[in-house]
Amino acid sequence: MTLKEYIEQNGNKPIEIQEDGTIRILEEKGPWKPEYGERYYAISDDGKRRAYQWSHENADKFRLWMGNVFQTETEAKRALNRLRARKKFLDAGGHEGVEGFFEFASCPYGVFYRSEDNVLVPLAGCTVSPFEIWFESEDDCQKAIDSLTEDEVKALCWKGDSY
Repeated sequence: MTLKEYIEQNGNKPIEIQEDGTIRILEEKGPWKPEYGERYYAISDDGKRRAYQWSHENADKFRLWMGNVFQTETEAKRALNRLRARKKFLDAGGHEGVEGFFEFASCPYGVFYRSEDNVLVPLAGCTVSPFEIWFESEDDCQKAIDSLTEDEVKALCWKGDSY
């Protein structure tokens, strides 16, 4: 069978050709999606982590579409802490997006993660920070950082290894 024939029969799935010439279909990456009846976690409208059972209902599909479906309670906790931190940044006078960003004589401040010591620091820069929120002054930025709980800082500094 030629590669063209294989693709015609199996679709456009990602593949890898092995050393012996055989074809292996690679797993498609994407957000985790529970199987029917499987437990998952989400952040509910009252801001709490809740367990649900996947049933293909519209509420399940909407949560998945919004990025609010987590395989473990720890993942849901991390997401909730990131949302809380983001809200604190905005409540502390942070600005979201680039509107007004270029109106300042000097570059605005953003919250950046310093990986060598796992801390968040204010940093002047002419780009929007990785957290997509910027501040007019270093003091405002530092106050926003200081308002975070330990769990919120951990969630923002999470590198995928542990929590």
